[in-house]
Formats: sequence, structure tokens, C-alpha cells
Amino acid sequence: MLYFGNGGNVMQRLQTVRLRGARVVYGDHFPLIAPCLIAAIAFALRVHRLDGQSLWFDEGFALHLASQSLPQMIEQNPVGWLPLHSIALSLWLRVVGDSPFAARFFSVVFGVLVVALLYLLARTLASSRTGAMASLVGALSPFLVYYSQEARTYALWLFLSLLSAYLLLRALGHPERIRGWIAYTGATSLALYTHYFSIFLLPWGAAALLYTAVRSRRWKTLLSGVACQVVVFVVSVPLVGFARSSMLDRYGFWRSPLSGFQVVLDLWYHLTTGGNLPFDRALPVMGTLAVVGILGLVLFRPLWNGVLMALYFLVPTFGMLVLSSWRELYVARYLAIAAPAAYVLVAHGLDRLWAATTAYRGLLGKSALAVALCSIGVAGYSWCQALQNYYYNPDYARDDFRSAARFIEVGEGEKDVMVMSGGGIFTALLPYYEGHLPWIDMPSFGEWLDEDQVVEGLNALLAGRSGGRVWLVLSGNQITDPQNLIVAHLWTYGHVVEAKNFPGRTGVRVLVFSARHDADTLTLTPFKYEHLRANFDNKVELLGFEIDGSQFAPGDDIHLALQWEAVTHLEQDYHAFAHLLNDRNVVVAGHDKVPLNDYFRPRAWPVGEPLRDEYVLSLPENLSSGTYELEVGLYSYPDLQRLLVVGASQRERDRVLLPPIIVDG
Repeated sequence: MLYFGNGGNVMQRLQTVRLRGARVVYGDHFPLIAPCLIAAIAFALRVHRLDGQSLWFDEGFALHLASQSLPQMIEQNPVGWLPLHSIALSLWLRVVGDSPFAARFFSVVFGVLVVALLYLLARTLASSRTGAMASLVGALSPFLVYYSQEARTYALWLFLSLLSAYLLLRALGHPERIRGWIAYTGATSLALYTHYFSIFLLPWGAAALLYTAVRSRRWKTLLSGVACQVVVFVVSVPLVGFARSSMLDRYGFWRSPLSGFQVVLDLWYHLTTGGNLPFDRALPVMGTLAVVGILGLVLFRPLWNGVLMALYFLVPTFGMLVLSSWRELYVARYLAIAAPAAYVLVAHGLDRLWAATTAYRGLLGKSALAVALCSIGVAGYSWCQALQNYYYNPDYARDDFRSAARFIEVGEGEKDVMVMSGGGIFTALLPYYEGHLPWIDMPSFGEWLDEDQVVEGLNALLAGRSGGRVWLVLSGNQITDPQNLIVAHLWTYGHVVEAKNFPGRTGVRVLVFSARHDADTLTLTPFKYEHLRANFDNKVELLGFEIDGSQFAPGDDIHLALQWEAVTHLEQDYHAFAHLLNDRNVVVAGHDKVPLNDYFRPRAWPVGEPLRDEYVLSLPENLSSGTYELEVGLYSYPDLQRLLVVGASQRERDRVLLPPIIVDG
């Protein structure tokens, strides 16, 4: 057990627990069979059905990058990605082959090594028994199993970040060994080249260095650690270019902003279930493991070792909250670095409960045993359910591009074409697609999609293919095509003859479009808007609108498109409304929402760029015949204060009236 004492860091080979005068002694020489058995369990869970699910977009793009040359990897590296995983995966695939199974097996290797490192870390901070429990928790964790089966950077990142932490503790235990500091520096540098949030290893390491120096008065140890961190900073200077591109990226990943409490709650939900249980059914295991983890922290001796693990969890979490106050960055996997600390604290809590069952006699010992067994039972049952969902429930699986590819192969015609909308999803679909359709992927990864690009790209693809259909594959298009330009154009100039949804966490949808009955082929032209120029509080202008008719029957849907333009950078995410009003000014049909969609909210809008925004107003079946006003506008949320229209009359001071709608039943 690593102990930060007055005389320096001493590796104690015996831990003594005193509970009401009782003395329980156990050695650190835990049988080797336990860690080996746990590693075997970890391997079995991680290799089980390894190719049972399709590659999803991130994995497909990871394989695509790994197939490129080094300059191409750097050039095509997506926003938020760093190059080490691509380089390492490329070398791996050259040796073992480039199949999806081989790519995922690369993550399996590091996933099992993470479990081994959990044992070493917990043994260093507490005892061999805590180490065995921590590695068992890690082996069974649905969160770690998921990312150990994904051909992405997270298993490698977890391994390198955990290795960095372990090597720092080893270096603090033996500060005179130069090779220990060199190893720590190397592991931390490699972790930084794997994921940006490895930067949180540095403040955590600084806390450990400072505490050790103050308690032991060995200032050379502090200087050695600071020198290592300076070297890490210097080595990481080339990452500035990657970081800059990520900072300029204007997309967020959440449908709505999350509070700090929601971030912590969602993180704990994923760490304890892998996101593989409905939230209400996850609450028992979330609460149980939180209580056991807190117990493990409080009962750590020396307490600083527990604080060190708490900081390993809190530093990246707090860092994410700070960064998210600037722009929305939170995704649970970005805080995977915090998972080992949570599992070590939970393991130590279980260890203390188990120790109490032998240290105490009578009611207290039986109570400790009951709590320990209850905790193990709740976690075991919940994790079995979570793993079962992950392995076998398609709703919890990765997006099923494999089935989508087979669906297209079976139904494609000689003159058909394929359009993929998701910003690079061809990398996930084409590994499974064995058909012969010409295809286009729009937009290219990281590019902005405009209407001219859509019209020109689709018309060029369809040229000379009279009677051909368009197979449109959608996945993640809410982010890459927030104006819905591709679907809107195909829907306007064609009609859907077939549609199929494929399950998954994001989902894949295939729509088949053919030309309308009065045309031989799909020919697209730019949308024609009715022009107006309404200025909302010198913040946003409404440039024009498009309605798919002026006369409707009860039960019909009115399709409305508005064209917004930000006049200045917007400080908040305004909401928009489109309301149909009767002669008593009562809303009979309406649509309120964040303009465009929740992934491209007004705060992300580029200044001076026209943006298409679509609404559907569903008319009630019993709506009376007559003429109805159609009003549109913007309001702040949640105070619901409408933005005023500059220079408008009193009747239209906080709205714009579009041409009236006639309902004829």
C-alpha cells in the first residue's frame, strides 16, 4: 500500500484494519490465480460477439483513417480526434488484417490490460484484495466492455491514462529511479496524443506531487515531477493545431444544454450501466454503487490515497463542467478517464464491508455482510441485464449499417443511385456493401453543406439515369445537414416509394425516392422563397418563406419553410413559433421549436448565412372551414418573451404575418 507519510513514501506490505479493537491482518501476497482468472473473464466478455454488431460511423471512419498514409491521416483527421490511435491501428491492421473483427480486437487487447492495471493501481493504493475487487469490477463493467469492443480510441486511451497514473505512483514510491520518471513522462505524452482530455492527468499529477513533497519535505521529488510535466507540455506542442480546429467547430452533441447536476448524473449512469438500461431501472445500481464508493473513500487509510482517487474522478469531471460553460462538449465517453477511480472506490468500499464481517461479531458484522451481499446482488443483477441488452437487444446496439447495406443490395436497380447523408458514413456502410450503385456522400466530413452543393451534386449523380431511383441513407444527418436540405429537395421533387429504419443508438434510415409521375427522372432546382425582410430586434432577420400550398382540408399537414439569417452573433438559443390562428386569435395548429434543430441551435449560427428551417402544422380533423392567419416569430426561452420586429406596426410588433391559409372541408 502506498503511504504518504512523514518519512517519505513507504511501500507497506501489510495492512492492518482496526475496527472497535478487533484486528484483522492480511498480506499483500494475494494468490496469482485471482488476477489471472479475472483477466480471463474480462477477455471472454470482451471477445464475446465481437463482430455481432455492425460498425457504426466512428468505427468506420477509424478504419478509413487507418488505411491512409500518415500525411493523409493528419489531413483527414476529424475534429476532436487525435492521431495516435489511427497510427497504432494502422500498424496493427497491417499485421493481422483489416477486417472489422481485427480492428475491434485491437481494443480488446487494451481493454484487458486496463483490467490488469486496475488491479495494480488499487493494490498500490490499498491492498491486493482491493486490487482483485477493482479488477473484477472493471472486468464486468458494461461501460468498459462496450468501449473494449469498439474500434475507436477509448480502450487505448484508458490504458495509457491509467498507466500514467500508476507510473506516477511508482515514481513517487521510488523517486531516486530515473527510469520511473521517464516511463511516466512517456505514458502521459502518449495519452495526450490519444485524447485531449488526458490533459487532466497533469493537475491530478501535480496534486500528488505537491502533497508528497510537502509531507516528505523532499523538494527534489517535486522538481522531478514538474520537469516531467514540462517535457510533456513541450512534446505536446504539435497538438495545438488539432486543438484549434476543435475549438472552431460549431456543432454540439446534446439536444439541449445540460446543467452540472445533469452532467454528473448522466456520467454516473453510463459508468454504472454503460447506457444499456432504461434510466429508471438503472437507479438502484446507480444509488448502490454511489453509496459503496463514498464508503470506500471515507474508509481509505491513509485517507490521502482515497482523496487521490476522488481527485482522479473529480478533476476531469470538473474540467468538463468548466469547458461546457464555454461550449457544449459533454459526452460520457469523453470522461471515460474518470471510470477507473470510480471502480477503485467501489472496490475499496466492498473490501471494507467484507473486512467488517470478520472484524465484528454480532449484529454489526451481520449488517455489514448483508449490505455487502445486497450491493453485490444489485450490481450483479443490473450488470447482467445491461450486458444482455448490449449483446442481444438491437435498441442498445450500434447503428446497423450492415443490415442497411444488405437491404440496398437486394432492392437496387440498374439505374439507381445511392446518396449518403451523415458526413462520412460511407466509411461505415461500404465495408458491408457489395452492390454496384454509384454513390455520393454529402457533405464531406467536417464541411458545411449548402443548397448549391446539394442541387449540383444530386443532379450530376442522376444525369442520364432516366427512371432511376435514389437510395438515401441517413444517419447523424441532424448534425451534418441541420437544414435538412437533402431530404427536403428529394421530397419536393420526388416521392418516397419505400422506407426502412434500422435500430441502433443513433439509428440508420433508408428512404427510396423516385421521380413524380409527371417526370422520368428526378431533376432538382434551388428552392424559391417568397421574399420579405423582417428584422427581429437587430439579432435575426427572416428573409423569406415557402409554403406547399394556400388551400388545405381538415387533417392535412401544412409544410412551411422559413429562411433565417443571424445579423450578429447570438448570445442565447431563441425558440421559433409558427401558429395558425382562427378569427378569435386562438391557435388551432402550431409548431414551436429550436430553429433548424437541437444540434445546430441559434448560438452556433454563422453571421450572414441564410438558413432553411422547416415546420409542419397538422390541421385537426374537425377544423372548421374558413380563412386562418399564419404567424411566425422568435422568443427567448424559458421566459417566453417574444422578440420585437423592428419598424413593424402595432399588430405585427412581435410577429410576422404570412399569407392566410384557407381551409375548405
